Amino acid sequence: MIAVMMLPAGLCSAGEIHVSTTGDDTNPGTESKPLATLSSAQKHVRAAIRSGLKEPLQIVIGGGTYFMNQPLALTPEDSGTAKNPVVWRAAKGAIVVLSGGRAISGTWEKGEEGVWSVDVPDGWNFRQLFIDGQRATRARFPNADESNPFLYATAGGMNHAVIDPKLIKPSWGGAPDAQINVVAQWKFFNQWNTVTGVDAAKGRIDFADSERHGKITPGNWFWIEGVKEELDQPGEWYLDRKQGRLYYMPEAGKDPNKLTIIAPRLNVIVDAKGDVEKKTHVEHVHFKGLQFRHTTFTLGHIEARVHTDGAMRLENANHFLIEDCHFENIGGYALWLHLDSRRNVINRNTVLDSGAGGVLFTGARLSYMDDSKLYTPGTIAATVFPILNHITRNTVKHCGKLRYYGGGVHLDSRPASMAMEPGNYIGHNHFADLSRNGIFAFRNQGGNIVEYNHIQDAMQTTVDGACIHFATMNHLNAPNYILNNWLYDIWGFEQKPNGKPKRHLANGVFLDWDSSNTTVNSNYV
Repeated sequence: MIAVMMLPAGLCSAGEIHVSTTGDDTNPGTESKPLATLSSAQKHVRAAIRSGLKEPLQIVIGGGTYFMNQPLALTPEDSGTAKNPVVWRAAKGAIVVLSGGRAISGTWEKGEEGVWSVDVPDGWNFRQLFIDGQRATRARFPNADESNPFLYATAGGMNHAVIDPKLIKPSWGGAPDAQINVVAQWKFFNQWNTVTGVDAAKGRIDFADSERHGKITPGNWFWIEGVKEELDQPGEWYLDRKQGRLYYMPEAGKDPNKLTIIAPRLNVIVDAKGDVEKKTHVEHVHFKGLQFRHTTFTLGHIEARVHTDGAMRLENANHFLIEDCHFENIGGYALWLHLDSRRNVINRNTVLDSGAGGVLFTGARLSYMDDSKLYTPGTIAATVFPILNHITRNTVKHCGKLRYYGGGVHLDSRPASMAMEPGNYIGHNHFADLSRNGIFAFRNQGGNIVEYNHIQDAMQTTVDGACIHFATMNHLNAPNYILNNWLYDIWGFEQKPNGKPKRHLANGVFLDWDSSNTTVNSNYV
């Protein structure tokens, strides 16, 4: 007896599955009877793939905002073919938003001193809030609009900072979810540390174990946020997660019940993952014309350079096309390519107001001086890194809102065994208003071509970097080429206790850490 796989009833002959905010998941997914969710559409996609794709399969998503309860998790069974890819796209002329957040839907009540509050679901913890499309300020000290909006360490260590005792407040130590955002030690990265206690008499602030990447030394600058007592000016908010209550001080005359207020829940919206040890891949999937918004950022990253938050994650994914998409109000990178991800094209996308940056490439080890910082264990995982990908015609602006070691494209450490293999093509992009580098390539990177990029206003929050920064740490890498790029306004930023920044240690092109076999030609700096 031969089993025959049937297409979902009503799947139109044109190879389209339709999704709409007014749809129903009991519908067949036709244009006249669309589905309601991407997860339901995925079930129809898999049935169509099992039946054999005779033409490209289009998942046509109607206009509106889709609040995702869970990521769209793609596995090898969601793959298309070179001739017949699976295409997730916006309907013609439609604005489609895939949101990793949830709208604040309760009724706001006005309290004392201009502070409003509303109940939120139990257990929901978030550190970002987006109000009418803008990232709002979490209650902090000093306030962001002060002429010198930082605290400055007078001493410290890996687990604490010391400041002028006259500035410290006991309430910081009692806040259950207070963090400091500190530029530590060498001043080329920041880290988020959760406060565990304060000694007001000594001016000491103690930290939890996570993200101890550098010592706190005299002059390191930071602020503290997530303390209810610091909710003291319009535009700030605070979440009491134990009580399940959100507090917000709107601008004068504003009623939060009339504002669109969204808080993130998901760290990733599309998660495509093959099995590196089994050598399986997700392949030939396209995303076109979609918007990705409202993702979280996580704490406890194992490496100061590498921020493992991404709105779209490709792990062991080949032949993806991500085109004409828009990423905004996200907690980390827009796109994260991990392990054996090859021949993907990221073209004509826009990234605005990201927590970290545009595109991140990583291997199994987020290594610096050694290979101790293991992110993905496995024998095969240790031997692969994303190569042969094209990053073209993208715009990345206003990045590094949360993680300063970000930029347009970040190529992290790859295995030494791959140093002589091909790299990636990065061309014809526009990167502007960057917390750190425009393009960064780290340990054992070779075979990369970086050309015809327009990079401006880089190094806004750190020192010791560049518009294009290569630190290959290897004399035996395949040739790299840095050609015909337009690079300008590269600042370097070290905040001084007098409130004035010092501009230094910034470059147009920076060949760092024994970078060799690299051609730098016809660039404008």
